[in-house]
Amino acid sequence: MAGAGGFSLLRKNSTECPLLRLLSLLTLLIVVALFSLSASAQLPGSKPKEFKPEIPDFAEPSADWWTGWSNASPEQRREWLDALQTAWSEWEGELPEDEEALQKGAKKISQSLDGIEITWKKRQEYLKVELMPEVKFPENPTVLDWARADSAISRGRRRLSGVQLEARQLRDTRSQSLSQLRRQVIVLRDAKGKEEDEAAQALLLAQINHLNIIEQLATVNDFLGTWQEKIELAESKLRRMLDDLQFSEKDAKELEKAIADTDKKIERIAATRTSIQSTTEPSTDPDTNMKKDLTLMQLEVDLLEEHLGKRKSELLQSINTVLDPAAEERPLIVSRELLENANTVIDATSRELAIRQRQVVAWRGEDESEDLSRWWNYFERIGSGLARANDLEQDIQRYEKAQLEVYRERQGWWATVRERVSLAARQVYKRWRTLADYQLFTIAQNPITLRLIAKMIFVLVCAWLLSVLTRAFLRRLVRREHASESSMYNLSRVLHYTFVAVALVIVLSMLGLDTSKLALVAGALSVGIGFGLQAIFSNFISGLILLFERPLKVGDLVELESGVFGRIRDINVRSTRITTRDNVDILVPNTEFVAGRVINHTLDDPVRRIHVPFGVSYSSDPDLVREAALEAADRVNITHTDWKRKTEVWLMEFGDNSLNFKLVVWVNSNMVTSLGDSYALYNLELLREFREKGIEVPFPQRDLHLRSWDVPAIIGRAARK
Repeated sequence: MAGAGGFSLLRKNSTECPLLRLLSLLTLLIVVALFSLSASAQLPGSKPKEFKPEIPDFAEPSADWWTGWSNASPEQRREWLDALQTAWSEWEGELPEDEEALQKGAKKISQSLDGIEITWKKRQEYLKVELMPEVKFPENPTVLDWARADSAISRGRRRLSGVQLEARQLRDTRSQSLSQLRRQVIVLRDAKGKEEDEAAQALLLAQINHLNIIEQLATVNDFLGTWQEKIELAESKLRRMLDDLQFSEKDAKELEKAIADTDKKIERIAATRTSIQSTTEPSTDPDTNMKKDLTLMQLEVDLLEEHLGKRKSELLQSINTVLDPAAEERPLIVSRELLENANTVIDATSRELAIRQRQVVAWRGEDESEDLSRWWNYFERIGSGLARANDLEQDIQRYEKAQLEVYRERQGWWATVRERVSLAARQVYKRWRTLADYQLFTIAQNPITLRLIAKMIFVLVCAWLLSVLTRAFLRRLVRREHASESSMYNLSRVLHYTFVAVALVIVLSMLGLDTSKLALVAGALSVGIGFGLQAIFSNFISGLILLFERPLKVGDLVELESGVFGRIRDINVRSTRITTRDNVDILVPNTEFVAGRVINHTLDDPVRRIHVPFGVSYSSDPDLVREAALEAADRVNITHTDWKRKTEVWLMEFGDNSLNFKLVVWVNSNMVTSLGDSYALYNLELLREFREKGIEVPFPQRDLHLRSWDVPAIIGRAARK
């Protein structure tokens, strides 16, 4: 027992020792980490670490001397740049004057260093620029005050969008600059002799340019954060301003006058457009026709701008009216057609403008000396008009939302339920439209978007549904016995492939492919068919022949030249399925039905005659045999008899062993299944009937002749002399 207790204690100590060692190790690591943190941290009142700018070796600059620039403070960067300029001025003065390439490279490096200074000066100038200098928020605002503040904030958003675009471009430029730095490092590593000095200058220039890009991006990011905060603050004030709107009779008169002036402009622009369109003088001069088309486009854009501007004034007038406590309750002004028509006009005009620009470029290709600046002035005016129309469209959406807010405050939430739902639906639709119009890739210079893919899927699904409904309708006709099953089956197959072909043509046209060029594709396919797809194409054509000519139909009992015997289950374009007597499905190529010999037992009349041979002994009564055979044939359910088709029994020949008869019977092939054999049915009934009537079916007989065997006589040979 003592020995056992000592062993257990030893085992306990052995299990606890690793745990103690692990805890000790963890404690030691924590102490070391705390010591390192305390050593690296600066104690209060201690002297901060002195910054020392890194100056590269200009003869062979390292690849990473500049990497600490981003973490340096503005003062440290200032000190670093001064040190770089001083060191570079000394190095540049020692360069040999007869080396033109080195002198040019040094000049570029000096300009790049000065570029960092210029970037810093621009930052100071940007700080003086006001994002929204004209925005004002009065104490008792009116609708026009709110509209002016909203316009100022909208312009600020567009300015912010421009800065965001610049930031994205600078980020792309920074990525490209890093790639260029890596390439220059490789070039310097592989350079030798005189090329090494030029490669070192190129690497140094790329590094300093990269520092300039870092400074530009930092400047833009600072502006983005500051301007974003200013716009958010202005938008919050604008929302509060909307809650404090006051009715103004003066604003009502100004808005009424603005609407009347806009109506006059619309009438004048419409009259001008009508007069130009009514000009019937034919002209073959392309310049005259182009000028007329561009003028009409410009008038169309101007007319759209005036309509949108009028709607803005109407919305402001509606807001001002509902603020008047003495005014009667007026309905909301919410237009669904105007914005939809505006989107349609803007999209159509943009596409037409792009076409006109390509035409002008094509003219320049024919005559390089022609001055096309006059056309680009047209394009610039039209493009600017489209941009203004797009801004007006966004303004109207904001004004409609503001109108809903004001009406909800004045007339209650339920008065604006329908309009709010409609506005939310339009916003969802606009976002879906933006997503749906995103270009995924291009095919033959045609953009492929989610909207186009959805349309193509819709066309294919519609074709499939139409095919399914058509087949269901044809099957219904067959069930009601208004049409034959085979004809409806053939018609359904033809219609199915027709729907598929039409859907594919529509999808190809949606992809922008010229369907008129399908003849070229067909020609190319014919070559491929002639070499590699001859068998498949032959089966396809044969299938169409079978579907249209109808020599076969589903349910026919056929026998092919190859020996296949069975019923047809399916007739497809490439092959036909036949079920044999052994319940085996065989896919037979359609060419075998067209080019080979086919026996169709049920083509026109399913009743056919078969000959069942049998034999009886010579001692049998022929009349009894005939009676027994007729009774056996009557017991088989596939036997067909009428006044023209009667069962007969023929004595064919006197055989070696029996009297050979034939049972000639008419059978209905439609009643013969592919799993049975009509001959087997009749032979079985004949055997039963013969046994009942005592008619003998003889075995083969042979006569045996025996004769005696004698010893053959010996025939001697004559001796030779």
